[in-house]
Amino acid sequence: MQAMMKRTRTGFFALAGSTIFLALLLLAAGCTSQAPAVQLNGTEWTLVQYSQNATPVMALAGNPVTLTFGNDGNLAGSAGCNRYFASWQVSGSSLTIGQAGSTMMYCGEPGVMDQESAYLGLLPEAGSFAINSDRLVISDKSGNAILTFAKTITPASLPLVGTNWTLSSIQTRDASSSVIAGSQVTAVFDASGKMTGSAGCNNYFAGYTVRGASLTISGIGSTRMMCHDQGIMSQESAYLAALESVQGYQINGSSLVLTDNNSSSLLTFSGQQ
Repeated sequence: MQAMMKRTRTGFFALAGSTIFLALLLLAAGCTSQAPAVQLNGTEWTLVQYSQNATPVMALAGNPVTLTFGNDGNLAGSAGCNRYFASWQVSGSSLTIGQAGSTMMYCGEPGVMDQESAYLGLLPEAGSFAINSDRLVISDKSGNAILTFAKTITPASLPLVGTNWTLSSIQTRDASSSVIAGSQVTAVFDASGKMTGSAGCNNYFAGYTVRGASLTISGIGSTRMMCHDQGIMSQESAYLAALESVQGYQINGSSLVLTDNNSSSLLTFSGQQ
């Protein structure tokens, strides 16, 4: 009898151990199936290379194309000129990206709009992805690599006050224009609520008020010099007019964007302390 009880207990513990082991395997499998989504959730990437007619093309410097995977099944970023958005979903290493929507600005820098069109057209062709260290490769449904990204490392944001901001682009109507070569438009916000800088030809001054992400600029004045380059004078007028429409701001690393009441970009600066 004792021998039978011993064998029964041994069999019971063996069965229990097997059950626990199997449960752990199933749990591990479940965790593994979730890993790809976790790998992408909340990550930010910058385009390095894209495919055009089956030929790899290096991304343009100076107009970064970015991609951020949100935790809510939506992704967004900059396509080089316009902001874009789309849905995304993973299953294992499979990746599905919905048709992208975007803002409708025009940028005049050579190649920017062509690259943007190619990029946005490739996103819905995604079929799978792979992450290797700091590289993300998105392939089409045939397994051909179509988009290669580097992981974005965002530097600590510069402060609004005390940073020397230099204008890099200005938004006028539906077009974004870079600052005219050879000209420099600057802005400095001091701790007393005053803003000063060069508008390209004349020096200007104004007051500003910040409440959270809200920024308003008032009392804009300037010197009255006339510069011979009519393009610089037109740029100056557009810049000073844009300042009057500012309702908010965003700082990302060394980039400052002044926005209107719809959170649309008006002026983009690069900063240096």
